[in-house]
Amino acid sequence: MNPRTIWRRSGRWLRRARARRISAHSASARRAGQAGQSMVLVALLLIAFIALLAVTLDGGFAYLQRRNAQTAADAGSLAGARELCLTGDVALARAAAFDYTLVHNRGLEADVAISGGEARVTARIPFATFFGSVLGRPSIIASAEAAANCFAPRFGEGVLPVAWNCPPARTYIVDGKTTCDMDTFDEVGTPQLSDLYIIMNSRKVGDPDVDFCISDGGTIDCDVDGDGEDELLVGGNRSWLDLSGGGGGSSELVDWIRNGYPGGINIHTWYAGQQGVANNVFIEVGKRLNQRVLLPVFNALSNGLPPDPYDDPSDNTVVSSGTWTDYFHVISFSIFVPTCVHATGGDTGCDMYNHFRGAGVLGPNDKTIEGYFVKGSLIGLGGEGDLVAGAFTVYLTR
Repeated sequence: MNPRTIWRRSGRWLRRARARRISAHSASARRAGQAGQSMVLVALLLIAFIALLAVTLDGGFAYLQRRNAQTAADAGSLAGARELCLTGDVALARAAAFDYTLVHNRGLEADVAISGGEARVTARIPFATFFGSVLGRPSIIASAEAAANCFAPRFGEGVLPVAWNCPPARTYIVDGKTTCDMDTFDEVGTPQLSDLYIIMNSRKVGDPDVDFCISDGGTIDCDVDGDGEDELLVGGNRSWLDLSGGGGGSSELVDWIRNGYPGGINIHTWYAGQQGVANNVFIEVGKRLNQRVLLPVFNALSNGLPPDPYDDPSDNTVVSSGTWTDYFHVISFSIFVPTCVHATGGDTGCDMYNHFRGAGVLGPNDKTIEGYFVKGSLIGLGGEGDLVAGAFTVYLTR
């Protein structure tokens, strides 16, 4: 092979080798560039993943703590409003609100404000984040606010069919609420004679020493001892109520006393009275001694059907099919604790009965139910009424 041919072939080989080296270098450079880009992309995705994880975990935990804060604020405001209704003491209401917010629930910090009968609570729960610190949020504060107030009830269920009177002389305004002074007992210690009332007796209008309980215009005045409080309620129908309008008499009353009236009753309603002098009616009440029972409170008495709405356009009348003609205007509810029933001439243990018998007002054969009133709330109460008479409802207002 001549020298020229060898030279040409060796030149082609060198060019090909150089091209291969250049191609390999370019490929290596491309692979290095792609690797660098992948690392940047992985880093960006990792940051996005951490942010998403922080939002998911920390956000979910923040929502849970926000619900816990709301539960604590709700409980605290309800407890504060209830205590304010029970005692009227702002300091005790604040203490109850703090207690139920911080101790009985999961609040860690709280602000409490009592104003105008309303208890307002702001609950806070600070907590450390899981991944939020990577994004500059090492901690978060979950916060919630609630407010509650207590109201006179508009309706009641399971009531005892006994009406108690609230005369205008015993009503006054507290925090914008019309209140009837029921002279409630705080249930600390043993009730004294001054704490007790006779809410039912078997004397009739026209009986000796009884007419003082009904004055002109149908106003009830049963202040026997002149202390400004009604200790004895007497009327022609003895204030047993015909809540259903059926006029069922003693058998119906016994059932309602034993089981509570099955339907709800509303305020601004006139209910007729009915007979209830049978022993079994009083004896049935004797089976509920020292229990809290719900009583309708009336503020007006009508001889016969009331001709027009007494004080509200929504007044309703439950017309009775019985023989009694007097109607009671129910305006609120009270809570009563019966302590003694005098159903036969041989009973001697009822303090208030003995007091009035000694005064010559009640006789040995008169039947009576006595006990004391308390403040509070019972299952079956609801709505927002007009007159606070010891029983109340508590609702969240915010």
